[in-house]
Amino acid sequence: MNIDSDNHLTGQVIGCAIAVHRELGPGLDELAYEEALSARLTRAGLCNVRQHPLPLIYKQRSLDCGYRLDLLVDGRLPLELKSVERMLPIFEAQLLTYQRIGGFPLGLLVNFDVAVLKDGVQRMANTAPKAARTASVSAFARQDSDGLSGDILESAIEVHRHFGPGLLRSAYEICLCQEFRLRGIAFEQNKLFSITAEGTVLQTRGELPLLVRGAVPVMCLSVGETTPVHTARLLGILRQGGWPHGFLLNFNGPTLLSGARRVML
Repeated sequence: MNIDSDNHLTGQVIGCAIAVHRELGPGLDELAYEEALSARLTRAGLCNVRQHPLPLIYKQRSLDCGYRLDLLVDGRLPLELKSVERMLPIFEAQLLTYQRIGGFPLGLLVNFDVAVLKDGVQRMANTAPKAARTASVSAFARQDSDGLSGDILESAIEVHRHFGPGLLRSAYEICLCQEFRLRGIAFEQNKLFSITAEGTVLQTRGELPLLVRGAVPVMCLSVGETTPVHTARLLGILRQGGWPHGFLLNFNGPTLLSGARRVML
């Protein structure tokens, strides 16, 4: 990473964003700012690509995840553009995910829905924390006769070891499915199940993100802390689907096991 060169580039891009904000003001749709900023960057002589596709690479395999950068400048500086009243931690996780999987050292998170644009610009460095050493999963594995709990957790640990914490939930879930494939563990995504209320089966059906070997529902998370609401959501799924137990896997921690929770009816 050439610090002087990168600082010069980010300074140029921020200057262009300020000019766009000065002309358009806050409150427009994100796509309007994206289009206007792209045109301004081009006039400034900065090569840029809108909606640049970004594959997720896991163990030498390119996974189709549908990720796209709002703007990629000079082939090395990703921009994530927002037009919101309040910034959320997930926006930072979104850009950090793009930086990690794309190998971009720096990125810019720009929120145009502010009075002064400098208050809406965040410069992010790609710092990839090492995943901490994880304890044995034997205690979990002993909780079922065929070792399925251990298989699920070992797979999740491998994904967490690869990326560390801080990324989008979807990135972990995509890679966990790939790890299941590599290990020969059967699973279903977006499994539909019936919902019963007052003894009547509703026309609306529920959807489970991940079901392993037709027996264990898995919910992937990437949050600061697993809350009772997360547990209640999984319990509701278990009741409706008739599954005796499932897993909450929170990847946003120093170890995977610190964020793993087995939920039982």
